[in-house]
Amino acid sequence: MLAAKTSCKLSSLRSFLPHTSVPIASSLEALVSTRLLSASDDIAWKPTFGEFIGEVSEIETENVVPKQGSHSPFHQLGDKNSRQSLVWEGQIMSLPGGHFSNQALGVVGTRRYTSFTPDRHFSSQSYDNGTTRLAHKFLSAIPRYVKIVEVGPRDGLQNEKEIVPTTVKVKLIEMLVSSGLPIVEATSFVSPKWVPQLADAKDIIAAIQCLEGARFPVLTPNLKGFEAAVAAGAKEVAIFAAASESFSKSNINCSIEESLARYHDVALAARKLSIPLRGYISCVVGCPVEGAVPPSKVAYVAKELFDMGCSEISLGDTIGVGTPGTIVPMLESVIDVVPVEKLAVHFHDTYGQALSNILASLQMGISTVDSSVSGLGGCPYAKGASGNVATEDVVYMLNGLGVETNVDLQKVILAGDFICKHLGRSSGSKTAIALSRTAIRASKL
Repeated sequence: MLAAKTSCKLSSLRSFLPHTSVPIASSLEALVSTRLLSASDDIAWKPTFGEFIGEVSEIETENVVPKQGSHSPFHQLGDKNSRQSLVWEGQIMSLPGGHFSNQALGVVGTRRYTSFTPDRHFSSQSYDNGTTRLAHKFLSAIPRYVKIVEVGPRDGLQNEKEIVPTTVKVKLIEMLVSSGLPIVEATSFVSPKWVPQLADAKDIIAAIQCLEGARFPVLTPNLKGFEAAVAAGAKEVAIFAAASESFSKSNINCSIEESLARYHDVALAARKLSIPLRGYISCVVGCPVEGAVPPSKVAYVAKELFDMGCSEISLGDTIGVGTPGTIVPMLESVIDVVPVEKLAVHFHDTYGQALSNILASLQMGISTVDSSVSGLGGCPYAKGASGNVATEDVVYMLNGLGVETNVDLQKVILAGDFICKHLGRSSGSKTAIALSRTAIRASKL
């Protein structure tokens, strides 16, 4: 009777998840089974749209481990949905509490697996890092590696009303660096009158001078800010323009053309000192005052920043109104005038569209993504704008796509937990919340 119910459960699950690319086996089936899987066992594959989502039910599915040394646990012969006989090294793993792991997703285009790890720790390692991509219409353009630019210490904290102690900011930066994030935007050399939270910029730079393993760009609104940053020891700077006249005037108190003239001076000074310069563009699809922003305006500002010497230009949906339907035309327009490898994307998650926008951007060839630990952030001059997309959620999705980031998700979650406890709020990362709940459930067993 139990076996019959299990079979029914599996059939129902396969019907519910027709597009998953993992070998499906129910938890009950794993518990009642008394033998190991062998070469005679059939496992059905349906590698279609769901391949790049990388998710299965954490309650109903478990992983089987491919035989060590095997390049791939499947062979594509004829119909992509054909059934294959597979050889597995061990039996289906069962873990008390059913702790879910997004482990072993491989590189883009390979089959991916989800597993339950016996130590109950979340893992996102890859089984197969050397295989070539499948010719998949949804994945073929996605980069093998994506660089994540962490903006939490600056963009994430700048709008906090209560001043965060310098020591807490420095500790946060240290924890983020330890997670493997290659770039951590440390602070901004703006007037304390306008952004009191970042009045300790000089002290932040002094405290992280000896910190190795990452780059620490700082924001500079003008030549005065640039000079202060350099004097403090900053080795990389960023400038920020807008694609909306109204937002430019409210954010930096000048028109777009006036801001570009200011930044020409900063770019010239940076070039003389061989200091890398990054450019930001705000309101690339929508403005809180003007509404929709034409892609041509974004392309114009991007071209100006590129021509003046910006090595990378980050395109920001400041108020989070974008969807793939507006992001793709904007990127097409910008890519016409700036090489795609020089572009990054920076999405706020006001309407819950950030991850879908990132995925669309990856499919356009973008390989650099800005994010903020625990989804911290918001713009003081953009009413209603919520935080940035959470770094934890970005890393989780990229792991699910098999894209390399060299970032330890567990350590990012710890950094997010650290700063959220100080701020007295829960994390804005869905991944962090989900995994913490899973850990709590497991600890009660």
